Amino acid sequence: EGLALCDVPGLIAGAADGVGLGHAFLRHVERCHVILHLVDATSSDPVADFHMVNDEILRYGNGKLAQMPQIVVVNKIDAWEEGSGEDWEQGLRTRLDRDSLEERLRGAMTHSRLMWMSAKEREGVDDLMGRMAAFVKKVKSMSS
Repeated sequence: EGLALCDVPGLIAGAADGVGLGHAFLRHVERCHVILHLVDATSSDPVADFHMVNDEILRYGNGKLAQMPQIVVVNKIDAWEEGSGEDWEQGLRTRLDRDSLEERLRGAMTHSRLMWMSAKEREGVDDLMGRMAAFVKKVKSMSS
């Protein structure tokens, strides 16, 4: 049994009001069963990014998207390993250490599904896909 994924490029503030391609992206997400929320560990404020995307999801339409189960995945964890917060690969760096980011994200999340990965190094990707497939299957079986 396969797993169908929908890639929604980063939402921008105002997406719920139609800014950019916001409505088109959010309409596409409505057909999904689970939201996989990628957080960039090298963002200037990954927690603010998390809040902004969830605020847009909450404000869109009738609020159905805000009720959709999420898995939050912090990507680019290799940034900590390759320089411990120092410049690495074209100047990207983390502004929060892993423990601080985890504490702040867990404080912002309404669930406990937080995972870590490095797409570049493929670290955690197979685990994520396995867990995602199992979780989507569970959610789909509960909704049918």
